[in-house]
Amino acid sequence: MDIKPTAIDLQTSMMLGQSNNKSKEDLKQVAEQFEAIFVDMYLKEARKTELADTLFSNQASDTFQSMLDQEYSKLMSQKTGLGIAEALYKQFKDHVGGEE
Repeated sequence: MDIKPTAIDLQTSMMLGQSNNKSKEDLKQVAEQFEAIFVDMYLKEARKTELADTLFSNQASDTFQSMLDQEYSKLMSQKTGLGIAEALYKQFKDHVGGEE
């Protein structure tokens, strides 16, 4: 089973959300992380469509590309966003206590 750091972040955030001090800020963070994971998966699938490997394709460059994709996905979800995080927040905000 391939465990990714973003999956660990999401699991940690979800466990924090299950504690007694749930807050809407935690919900926003989890929703943004979910959107980042979605964008990361989208980028990985888009990279699979390349017709040929590059000349310098190896395990190190693949690892670097994966890390770069994760950072791109975080930035994209924070700056522009697809609206997924906002939709999740609106859906679940009434079920979470705490300050906004």
